[in-house]
Amino acid sequence: MSAVDERLDATCMYPQVPAFSASDRAMIDVLTSTRKGRLAVLELKADEDIHLPLQGLDYWSRVEWHHARGEFQACGYFPGRQLSPEAPLLFLVAPALHVHPATDTLLHYISPEIEWTLVGIDERWREQVRMIFRKHAERRTSAESLSHNEDFQLRVAN
Repeated sequence: MSAVDERLDATCMYPQVPAFSASDRAMIDVLTSTRKGRLAVLELKADEDIHLPLQGLDYWSRVEWHHARGEFQACGYFPGRQLSPEAPLLFLVAPALHVHPATDTLLHYISPEIEWTLVGIDERWREQVRMIFRKHAERRTSAESLSHNEDFQLRVAN
């Protein structure tokens, strides 16, 4: 976990978490939290996949929705932990040489309100996870986004 981000708490890690949206059911690769109790969604890909940012955003929005309603702890996740009311973090993780070329373009359109991190890991990740690069979302206010003449951003509907 610390290879992805040093804030993540490896003692509270849930792989393959079901997340529902209307009649659609999905499995979040990893749901965890930081040591300070902020939820974190990890979307993992072993191969090049153009859907990485969009799938991560989909899972992030489901986690945000369920978290706002207190459903994770009601269902037994994170027992005895105080979860932060902040929006979840989003980590998109893939082998560094297998990040789809369109990923940067897609990430540009995600709302600046969503704190995402793209993590490229070593190709030998099955043996040991080692970070090769890390790219963070630009933290901009909505006013700054408008000044950049951005016509379109992927926002999460509440």
